[in-house]
Amino acid sequence: MDSITDGNGQVTFSHVGELLNIELGSAIDPGDTITLTIHYRGTPGLDPSGFGGLYFSGAYTYNLGVAFTSIPHSYGRAWFPCVDNFTERNTYEFEVRTTSPNNAWCNGELVDDVEANGERTRTWRLDKPIPAYLAAIASAPYTTMQDLFTSINGSEVPVALVALPADTSNMRASFTNLPIAFSCYEDWFGAFYWNKVGYVLTPLGAMEHTTSIHYPRSIVNGTLTREDVMAHELAHEWFGNVITCERPEEMYINEGFAEYLSYLFLERVYGRQRYMSLMRTNHRNMLLRAHITDEGWWALADVPQEWTYGEHYGEHSYNKAAAVIHSMRAYMGDENFSNGLTSFIESHAFSSVNTAQLRDHLTQSTGVDMNDFFTDWILQPGWASFEVDSFNTSVSGNLFPTIVHVQQKMRGPAAFYNNVPIQVSCIAADGLRWDAPSTATVGGEVSSFIVEPPFAPAQILLNTDGDLSLAITTDSTTISQSGSTTFNIADLRLTVNSFVEPFQARVEEYWVAADEGSEENFAFVVSPDRWWRVIADIPEGTEIMGRIIYDGRNNSSGMDIGLMQNLSGLIFNEDSLVLLYRPDQRSLWSVYPDFSVNVVGNPTDRSGRIEFNGLRQGEYTMGWRKSATGIGENIASENGWNLYPNPANDVLQVSWKGKGSKEGSLRLIDMQGRIAMEVPCTGNLTSVDVRSLAEGTYHVLHFPRKGPVKTVDRIVLVR
Repeated sequence: MDSITDGNGQVTFSHVGELLNIELGSAIDPGDTITLTIHYRGTPGLDPSGFGGLYFSGAYTYNLGVAFTSIPHSYGRAWFPCVDNFTERNTYEFEVRTTSPNNAWCNGELVDDVEANGERTRTWRLDKPIPAYLAAIASAPYTTMQDLFTSINGSEVPVALVALPADTSNMRASFTNLPIAFSCYEDWFGAFYWNKVGYVLTPLGAMEHTTSIHYPRSIVNGTLTREDVMAHELAHEWFGNVITCERPEEMYINEGFAEYLSYLFLERVYGRQRYMSLMRTNHRNMLLRAHITDEGWWALADVPQEWTYGEHYGEHSYNKAAAVIHSMRAYMGDENFSNGLTSFIESHAFSSVNTAQLRDHLTQSTGVDMNDFFTDWILQPGWASFEVDSFNTSVSGNLFPTIVHVQQKMRGPAAFYNNVPIQVSCIAADGLRWDAPSTATVGGEVSSFIVEPPFAPAQILLNTDGDLSLAITTDSTTISQSGSTTFNIADLRLTVNSFVEPFQARVEEYWVAADEGSEENFAFVVSPDRWWRVIADIPEGTEIMGRIIYDGRNNSSGMDIGLMQNLSGLIFNEDSLVLLYRPDQRSLWSVYPDFSVNVVGNPTDRSGRIEFNGLRQGEYTMGWRKSATGIGENIASENGWNLYPNPANDVLQVSWKGKGSKEGSLRLIDMQGRIAMEVPCTGNLTSVDVRSLAEGTYHVLHFPRKGPVKTVDRIVLVR
């Protein structure tokens, strides 16, 4: 930092690390304007992750305004002095001198371009305010492909696709559907706010610099393979650039909406079926791994900054948020979803916003009460599932009024959802399907509603349209020949060895704890992770083999981590795995009569498959055989915790045998995913009075003051 001057000369300052303190000669009142000129030089830094900072790479000089690991993530400070956060906004003017044939691209409008003496000086001006992290500079021997888009407000918006001459053909081909993305977003969320649409190819990206998006050259290959990234970055011109999250912990407002808009773009180009296929795949992946990759169950409105981007661009802030916004659209309906968000952007344009403002505006502007939605889906972690427990049918003329009883279970530490609008479908014995004309409302641990189908239902299905991202994934198809069918979203493969005639098959995978209770009391640990419901009127004589992949490894592919844990001194082994079956929810689990466990190589790596013959309609889960007797103080578990006695009935002792002390709190989570009790850790030994809790099995989790949540063990309470 060389010097700072104002209209009166030198200004006193101090510069320590990233902080610049400027001493003004007199008091400044609100509304006053002062002009400071800061003279500085040096070598700009890069974020340790490799993403973020000012780059000098071959022919290219360019910046990326977000840092993946540095906190705050806003990274304007990497190349100029600024107030570097998501709330302070400024207009910008850039004057950039380069050696020819290099030319500079920045935010806004090109207002001057002068070449002289082998140099080129370009001046760019952006007259609408943006946060510092959105300021852009890129320089290379660029050429430009230009176009004009007609906005819905009648104005013409310049378009600039900027690349090295060798890349122009590929860029033009890869951006074929950019006009559709532009019109799609305007139709949904209102007219474009800026003075140009700009994409500039750089070695690294993608970064949503306003009007001058820095886009990675590596994915511009002349195909449409990564056009979702193009659409995501354009979406930021509404979500992130016009409105910006007030806190980085609420990054879903920027990134979650931008990611969801890329799905809307694909729906516009390729249709609803493609949209739903991609949405279901993302939804399944988030149920599986968001809490593993981001090392915790986080509320979308409060994701810690170290996980805003994370290893996979921040699973919660990007991808889980997209799944949740898909549900928001279902709650509101397309018209209210569009109108409410359009008016929200208009009302808060060029400012920072927060979750409470979004919730209240959507409620007030559309008349749809969004309080429960935000409480359930945005302001708490985890997921909910709704299961049909039972139903009773009567006859009234040509209708069959049916009372449906529904149970809710939770995945992760979430409280029960309330006032959830859910689609209901009834299936007759002959396979005829009837969809209720309006959604039913469910919520709480148990709820009931009435539907009136024109026949007596044999099956009742929930969320058949897939419009809610619940803790359930579903696949369905018609089995029309022998051979294998893989239900990828429901993680089950069926192989028809003897085919009779076509039949419909639907597989529902519930990513919540299977009900406890088996025909052999205390014989099994029943999966706390997932179970399946197979709905199929299988013709007599059809022979089907099923296959389930199990994976208890502690990584992002681990579907069965909770099941495959040592329990109270008992060591889990894959050869103790069993397949459990029951015909319906009112029945007890029993061991399936014809199954085999294939460990696929290493017998101790907790991955393999279970295969079973004679697949039938009903419900399936996994378990493992354990001793029916309890143990006193157990041996130290692999994770350093001891928990005893187990079973317990009055006081539970939780001790830490690892290094250091364990501060934070202990939570007991019941098999429905509810928080039954939370107590502070008291050093290395914590006594927990469990006399107030109901009999059953509970997961004990440790929530440290900082860092990821860890599983302690499971405890059985007896009375």
